[in-house]
Amino acid sequence: MQSFIFVFSFLKGLKLRYFAAILCIILAASFSFLNPLVIRFCIDSVLGGKIPDIPSWTLLNPTTLVGFFRDNLWIAGLLVFIIGFFAHGFTYLRSRLSAQVAEEFARRLREALYDHIQRLPFAWHSKVQTGDIIQRCTSDVDTIRRFISLQFIQLGRGIFMVLLILPIMLMLNVKLTLISTIVVPIVFIYALIFFRQVRNRFKAQDEAEGFLTTTLEESLSGIRIVKAFSREDYEINRFGNAAEDYRNKSRKLITVMAWYWSSSDALCMLQIALVLIFGIGFVIRGETSLGTMLAFSSYIGMLIWPIREMGRILTDMGRAQVSITRLKEVLETPVEEMQGYLPQDCHRLKGEIEIQHLNFAYTEGVPILRDINLVVSSGETIVILGATGAGKSSLTNLLPRLFDYDNGKILIDGLEIKKYDRQYLRSQIGIVLQEPFLYARSLADNIGIAVPNAELSAIETATKEAALHETISDFEHGYETVIGERGITLSSGQRQRCAIARALIINAPILILDDALSAVDTETEEIIQRNLQQRKGRSTTIIITHRLSSVALADRIVVLEHGHIAQIGKHSELIEVPGAYQRIWNLQHQLEIEAG
Repeated sequence: MQSFIFVFSFLKGLKLRYFAAILCIILAASFSFLNPLVIRFCIDSVLGGKIPDIPSWTLLNPTTLVGFFRDNLWIAGLLVFIIGFFAHGFTYLRSRLSAQVAEEFARRLREALYDHIQRLPFAWHSKVQTGDIIQRCTSDVDTIRRFISLQFIQLGRGIFMVLLILPIMLMLNVKLTLISTIVVPIVFIYALIFFRQVRNRFKAQDEAEGFLTTTLEESLSGIRIVKAFSREDYEINRFGNAAEDYRNKSRKLITVMAWYWSSSDALCMLQIALVLIFGIGFVIRGETSLGTMLAFSSYIGMLIWPIREMGRILTDMGRAQVSITRLKEVLETPVEEMQGYLPQDCHRLKGEIEIQHLNFAYTEGVPILRDINLVVSSGETIVILGATGAGKSSLTNLLPRLFDYDNGKILIDGLEIKKYDRQYLRSQIGIVLQEPFLYARSLADNIGIAVPNAELSAIETATKEAALHETISDFEHGYETVIGERGITLSSGQRQRCAIARALIINAPILILDDALSAVDTETEEIIQRNLQQRKGRSTTIIITHRLSSVALADRIVVLEHGHIAQIGKHSELIEVPGAYQRIWNLQHQLEIEAG
């Protein structure tokens, strides 16, 4: 029932069209029931001379009707054609209407999924596998679409045919009807058992396909690493193992299905054989007519095959239930709470940052950050130093609320960041992440992505500050150059500078540079530092770095050790005090002397 509620929640405004499709399949089935009766009438009455049983309310004379058809036998053929035309016409309408509903349903579901995924917390995205999410948004949606388009309507058709055909068969011959339904309960129970088996195996197959998609996505995204380290054979084997697991689980599913179809076919053929054997015996003994027996041979197919098809319907229902469960897991995950305090006219923040007794851990266990206390004035530039894993990136990820902290407070302009409208807060922070991501679009689109309809002049200004303008000018298509997926056609330094330009163009009151100059050469680094020096005071700037060359930009230096602030001050102060900063300075200075 929960699955049906889920499906119908995406069918608002489409239910009337869908019920029309169900009505069309019922009408098509109704017309298909008439042809065996016409054939029976022609054999028993027109050719055999038997007076037909015609209800009195029709006001038709049986003898006159038989004589008319005997003189105009072509009318019977025309009648069969007209009945078939209407039956197939309604089948066409059913297919058209159900396909329209199913495609619109799939569009709505995909958009709802994509919209929901976009609004899920970054913490959720950091835990899930991209390939599995792609699998859910494509294959699982398509599984439900197929069920709505075909099998659900066929379910209604099967139920209707059974309910309508049994009274007709009983009216023709009670004994033959009982013989015709001997196998029906067996096939139905068999279909239910098959449904339970196939549902579990489809879930295993679906999960294996998700892992296969993840493996493929990771391998293609990291093709540069694969090539650089000659890991082609390893990746081929890894993909082969995933493909083999998917094949094995698919084979188990197909084996169950093969057993069902073959055995149910045998049962159905046995049922038809029983009808023919007993029917011919009844005809020989005069207990029924030849036309009635031929009509039964048609009706038994109409009765038994829908029940046999119940296995296919239940199979797809099982698949649809698994897919619905997987999609509900995504859609029921709470989204980020976006709404909050929104300053009047969304004015620009000053950029004053205050951190009070901050504690943070990604999972339950050892905290990444412990009792952090820090005040950053508006327009101030601070550099955060520390060993790998000290918590530098974690601290800056908390400012735009990519993650939410556990205890303590972070205030911007005197208001805790959890009270701000999340979208507004992020619009006030320009950030260059440790691993810059670029889209397979033009350079102009990548740099101006945070500014709708960004003008080329603004893009050029940002790239000049990021020391990238001259490089782009050398490209054949300039700013319209389309880069490869994840910016693979650019060098790592060019990608970093694109990310810097993207952060600078929004001119935010807070600027975060997370190891943003690690891939650029010394000369380019000096140019960018000079440009940042000229911007000093326009933004509160937080620079995370491992290289002490960036300390020239700093008003203050913050040294993190094991998740807490070990030292804080200016370069001239910290260099004189024994501690982490002095060790880092002496080590890098010694390396420079040895290298020089």
